[in-house]
Parts: sequence; C-alpha cells; structure tokens
Amino acid sequence: MTAADHTFDHADTAQALSDRLIMACEAVVRCRAASFRQSYGLTEIHYRLLAQVNSCAPITLGTLARKLNRDCGQVSRMVKMLTTRGLIASPRRPAPRPLSIRLTAMGQTVCDGMTQIAQDSEQAIGALMPEEDKVQASLAVERLYCAARTVLEDEQHMLA
Repeated sequence: MTAADHTFDHADTAQALSDRLIMACEAVVRCRAASFRQSYGLTEIHYRLLAQVNSCAPITLGTLARKLNRDCGQVSRMVKMLTTRGLIASPRRPAPRPLSIRLTAMGQTVCDGMTQIAQDSEQAIGALMPEEDKVQASLAVERLYCAARTVLEDEQHMLA
C-alpha cells in the first residue's frame, strides 16, 4: 500500500480541518508508538515527558504539566512511574518544593533512543512526501497552532 492509497474523503466537506489534522497526528503517533512500546515499554506521552525534562531540566512538576498540556496529577503519576523505573532522578528526602525533575543517565539513554525512533519515523513519512508539501505542511501547522493558541487564550481571558 502506498501513501496515495490513504486519503481523506474530500467529498465529506463536513469533516473539519481540525478533525483531519487530529487524524493525521494520530497516524503519525501510531507509526512510532509500537516501536516505543517494543523497545522501551513506554508510550508517546512518556516520550514527550522525557523529552521535555531533557530539554528543560531542572523543571518543576507544574511547568512540566503546562508544557505537556496535562493535569498535574496525571504528570505526577507518570513522573512517579518513571522514577520507579530509574529514568527520572529521585528527589532527596525531604523533597524540596517545588520539586525539580531531572533525567538519570538511564533516562537520558532511553530518551535518546526514543528520539531516534521519532526521527526515523518522521524521515520515513517524509520520504513519501514531495518537498514542497513538507514545507507547506510545516507552515500551515505553525499557523494553525498559533491561531488555536490565540483562540484558547481569548477564551481563558473571557472566563477569568
């Protein structure tokens, strides 16, 4: 099967752009999710968490939750699980507040491996697309992201 065999139903004009974008993102995530599970027993959100800690350490739980767009409780549970697995440094007791989160050496190795999987997956997907499409998609995604963030911030200001 080729990339051309997988298209959206363009006759379905009711299917919103955001719905098609979500479907595309989910397909991209599925491309690497099996490798994440098989190689490391982790999921996409675990990878995103490790990558954020890797790029922003030391990082607080609250900041990490905001960057991942997740609830603090959910992020706290993931951090606890990753700490138990030895991927995130366990804080000293008594733990300082706010808690600063860092990768361990093993966490760095796992994060690097998962990053390679993500890059390989993106490269394989990109190889099936014309260069012009990749440039246009990148620009369109950036604009859509900025527009969505603006709408979200406006909604939050109206609720405040």
